[in-house]
Amino acid sequence: MGHTVPDDLTPPLGGTLVGPGGAPRGSLLALARAAGARAARVPHPAPGADLATLTDLVDRVRDREPATRAVLLREAAAALLAVRGAGTCPGDGPVDTDAAERMLDELVAVVAEHGLTLFAVDAEALLARRALLADDEESALAAVTRALTRLDEQAAVDRAPTEREHRANLQDTYRLVAGTLAALGLHESAQPLLTRARVIAEDDGDLLAVARCEHEHLRVLAAWGLRLARAGRDGLPHLEEAALRAAELHAEPALLGADHRRTQRALVTLARPTDHGHSPAGTAEAVGAARADLEALGADHLPAAGLTDHLLVVLARSRALAALGRRDEAAAHLAAARDRRPRGEPGLALAVSRELVGVTADGAGAVPARRALRDYTADLERELWTLQQARVLSLRTRIAHEQLRREHGEVAAQARTDPLTGLPNRRALDDALADHLTTVASRGSVLAVAMVDVDRFKTINDRVSHARGDEVLRLVAETLRRCLRADDLVARYGGDEFVAVLPGSSPGDARAALERAAAAVAGVPVGDGSWVSLSVGVAGTVHSGVTPGTLLARADRAMYEAKHAGGGAVVLDASTDTPADGLLVGGRRSTAELDLGHGRRSAAELDHGRG
Repeated sequence: MGHTVPDDLTPPLGGTLVGPGGAPRGSLLALARAAGARAARVPHPAPGADLATLTDLVDRVRDREPATRAVLLREAAAALLAVRGAGTCPGDGPVDTDAAERMLDELVAVVAEHGLTLFAVDAEALLARRALLADDEESALAAVTRALTRLDEQAAVDRAPTEREHRANLQDTYRLVAGTLAALGLHESAQPLLTRARVIAEDDGDLLAVARCEHEHLRVLAAWGLRLARAGRDGLPHLEEAALRAAELHAEPALLGADHRRTQRALVTLARPTDHGHSPAGTAEAVGAARADLEALGADHLPAAGLTDHLLVVLARSRALAALGRRDEAAAHLAAARDRRPRGEPGLALAVSRELVGVTADGAGAVPARRALRDYTADLERELWTLQQARVLSLRTRIAHEQLRREHGEVAAQARTDPLTGLPNRRALDDALADHLTTVASRGSVLAVAMVDVDRFKTINDRVSHARGDEVLRLVAETLRRCLRADDLVARYGGDEFVAVLPGSSPGDARAALERAAAAVAGVPVGDGSWVSLSVGVAGTVHSGVTPGTLLARADRAMYEAKHAGGGAVVLDASTDTPADGLLVGGRRSTAELDLGHGRRSAAELDHGRG
């Protein structure tokens, strides 16, 4: 992914970690980023040790706060996908091919459970990369569309302990999504994200982060220029801009390591004039430049910072070799890169194959054969360009569709949510209770329902204020939600009343849970010297014929018993669990009146709540 570290940045392995769950957070994150950057280098004969380090770090933080877990899961999943995409075969044992899926699944679960919307964008970008490795472009485009839509529409929640770390996480997300877009050939869409990342780094005065953003921007420019050139379009301006900016960055040796600097020199080589896009022009000046380039690029076994960097260096080295008349070496170098079958950067991998065709066609065969091969290659490239443009249009259409879908979903969610408390409203309760009773009927399970009323609520409004009354309702809602299980439903029924639905709970268990909740609420001050109290009625069922209206009526009757006894109590309904008379229409009782013990209220009143 976007994380890279200088060659000499390797956090110490000893003296910092004090055992599982006990290491300082900063040390864990630094170790993870360094291990991820090392594992992603290409060629890397044995990334297994670094991947094992990442897996161990993820295991260390199983019980830590969600933000730390999310960062480490992102780093581990990205590194595993990078190794898989590079076609690396580790020399120290096979890489666990299922590990990336496990890390991704856990990351998706963590962000969903804790509402970490920024890391949800990361997860979508990584899902797109995984799909790209499986040659599933449809799924890759769908995932990157969701990532872009989330990034533009949602608040960036990551629960970082400091604002600076939050901004660093935001940079990483921009770079990760940009890298994914570039891998899909959507270079123009990637550039604005890298610009956003760089602005954050500049605002923070983080020179190293600025250099990393610039380096990734150069890679995108170079890949874009090569893609344009392959399609017979003018890609030289992009390559020249990348070379100019690379030379400026290369002049700052303290910022990025040698692996990055080789890529920067490669960009200078790739921007030199070529003969038909295949080999540098054979002038004395070009030959001298090629010798200097080859020396600066170093030995071919030296690792690059990632797959993109590696393929750019391979292309630059092959051109320098061809300019020196060493076409066989150039061809062998390109063939070796192609034989690794890199899948993480399909556009650059295709550029390597095309360069190989150019080098071999220039060196042997009759002129008509060489021309025929080049014409055929050009025709294929034009067709690929048309497909690429269709991909760009598809992305724009998908983004527009996803935005509309999310807007519709938000409107639908608002229609089912109580605006004061944020709890599900009566409409959502109706559907949920009907679904749970269907489960009772089909599986023979148990279900409990509680009707909850805030005692003396009118007095709170009259003696204190309506604003304090609203605050009390919000506090009661929050306390009920916190004290009950994750799969229990708490809904606002209307006015000062709430309903709790507890699937799988017997009436006795439900009463105990509501007693705990009522005790927690009892600590909330009203504001006039008194304390909030609740009257709660609980009813349960195991019968397949009970309707929502009947069950709510029984809980309501028990709640009124608690209220008439003075309030501040939880009463269990003791009536016989029998099927309700009357018809069940749309999950609700008929309009027949229900005897509630203390007065009579219709099923329509129960359906629509009380003020």
